[in-house]
Amino acid sequence: MSEDEPTGRNRLQGKAANHASGQLFPQRRGQGRGASAPARKSSASAGASGRSVQQHLSQVEKLTREIALLTSYTGDTVYRLRYDTMKYDYISPAVTKLLGFAPEEMKKINFRSLIAETKLVTNGMRIVHSFEELEQVRRKGDVGKWQADYLIRTKDGRKVWVSDISHPWFDETGKVIGSVGSLRDVTDRVEAEAQIREELERIANTDALTGIANRREFFNVLEKELKRIHRTEMDITLLLVDIDNFRKINEIYGQDVGDKVLVDITRIVQACLRETDMQARIGGEEFAVLLPDTSVQGGVWVSERIRERVQKHEFVLGLDQAAVQCTVSIGVSSAVPGQDISASTLFKLADTRLYIAKNSGRNQIAVDEVQHTH
Repeated sequence: MSEDEPTGRNRLQGKAANHASGQLFPQRRGQGRGASAPARKSSASAGASGRSVQQHLSQVEKLTREIALLTSYTGDTVYRLRYDTMKYDYISPAVTKLLGFAPEEMKKINFRSLIAETKLVTNGMRIVHSFEELEQVRRKGDVGKWQADYLIRTKDGRKVWVSDISHPWFDETGKVIGSVGSLRDVTDRVEAEAQIREELERIANTDALTGIANRREFFNVLEKELKRIHRTEMDITLLLVDIDNFRKINEIYGQDVGDKVLVDITRIVQACLRETDMQARIGGEEFAVLLPDTSVQGGVWVSERIRERVQKHEFVLGLDQAAVQCTVSIGVSSAVPGQDISASTLFKLADTRLYIAKNSGRNQIAVDEVQHTH
């Protein structure tokens, strides 16, 4: 037996060593305790991959922190909204101050459930009239930047106006899957705009001198009242009141005195009316009075009351001047339920009767082409 050939004792010792090392089979020549070359390569690759994932996660976390930092410096709420659920994929912490909900709460809420009113939606110069219409257009990808003003319920039950400005959010295929935008509290702006509109409308519908309705507003109300009488089955009466010889007052005493007479007569007429009645200045010295739920007989009674009070009133011009006396002539027309009559026709009837009253000596009331003399 050669020196290289292991003896039986040596073979047993080798097996014992292998067993002690946890190896059921002896290693081939050239193998050691370390992994094979492919195994070492695979292990190195896995380690590199793990480090890459960790680096990517670290970059995402860093980017998330930077986004949170940037959005914390603005009062606007930045978001990303998914259309399939109408829930937020991301929404910045500023939403808590805006609506009272924490970002995590908002992610669980369907945003549309908070909207009480859609006030304005625009796409450039194009107006979209409803939220549903806007969503259909946006899902098709036909909308770039868009803006909507919403009246939204907050967590504590208040309502605030919020401006929503956003752009489409596309997936990898170019399909619109949501929107990315910002929310801003515009309650003060919306309320200020409403006040301005109301004031402009008031100015447009009011006579500047007397403060009562003007011709435009009078005819708007008259049209509505003529439609209403078909539901209420109540008459409506129209009076046209004209100041007699008003041009002479202006010529003798001047326009300032003439204006004072107009204001005083406005007050006299108004004192003869109910809260539901309407008075308007429709021309220089001509006034119209609308008496809802009033028959022609009731209209004549109100006309007589106005005529008497104007006749008895002393229009004081100033401390060193004598008072001026004025009279008015009045034309009366009326409409009853079921009667097919327009606002212009009813007005023309009263105007015709006013002409009769003035040409019958003035200080008169005319109704049904018959003048009432005094």
